Amino acid sequence: MPWHKCQCNRLCSRFGNCCPDYGSTCEGKPAPTPAPSPPAPAPSPVTPAPAPSGPSDAEVYTFYIYRAQGSSNYPPKNVNAANLAGAMWYLQHEVVITSPPKFGISRILRYKVQTKAPSRLLDAGMNFGVRYAYDSQKCTGPGDCDTMYKKYGFFVGCNNFASMYPYPNMETHYAGGVWYSFPGEGACEGEPTGASDCTYSYVSPPDEISLEELEGGDSTAFWAELEDEQANARKVQAAADLFKTKNGNSDDLPEPRCDFSFSNFWQ
Repeated sequence: MPWHKCQCNRLCSRFGNCCPDYGSTCEGKPAPTPAPSPPAPAPSPVTPAPAPSGPSDAEVYTFYIYRAQGSSNYPPKNVNAANLAGAMWYLQHEVVITSPPKFGISRILRYKVQTKAPSRLLDAGMNFGVRYAYDSQKCTGPGDCDTMYKKYGFFVGCNNFASMYPYPNMETHYAGGVWYSFPGEGACEGEPTGASDCTYSYVSPPDEISLEELEGGDSTAFWAELEDEQANARKVQAAADLFKTKNGNSDDLPEPRCDFSFSNFWQ
């Protein structure tokens, strides 16, 4: 809960904000001594939301994002997405472990997107903000989504699996996994300008592959060796190869660096 003054996660020691019982409860040792807190500011009137910002000077990134989806068709707005490694971990960890698969998921969609950070986020040293969770197309945090969108603009969020924040907060064995969040209010046509309401665009319809053809008729064998990084890398490569085979228009697009900074964003 990043808006709380103290934290109970693996990063609290780095930021000096562990709750008093974190060490004894979670690590069997006293908690690190937190830095003194600044005096609380005097109450002040509610500050109005910043006015929408115009075009920014941020870099435009063009890359692929992936979504595991059922038969329903809807645009990538108010949703979470991933790079291919992130999508494959989600499938392995939450979807194919049930029969039928969770949410009726039967395919992987691939969208070509362009993103451009709004000025206020760029001024804080980031091209991507926190990766919010979207449940049934509703933003559910961490923290209050509306407050931070008002502060920075309708940014695209990301998180590296390696950071274990905000989720997955465990070892995934999918090297380089990244998840994204795409607020509907940030979508626009053509190349995004970085204005607070024009931070990304996408090409539709998306490319797609089915889980059935990816698994080659043997789901159990394909998804075996959950904790083997090399086996999981082969699964990711199999999906990438299938996209290239089925879609002759596949471009070699580099993934942008997910540069979300916990300390910069929540300052």
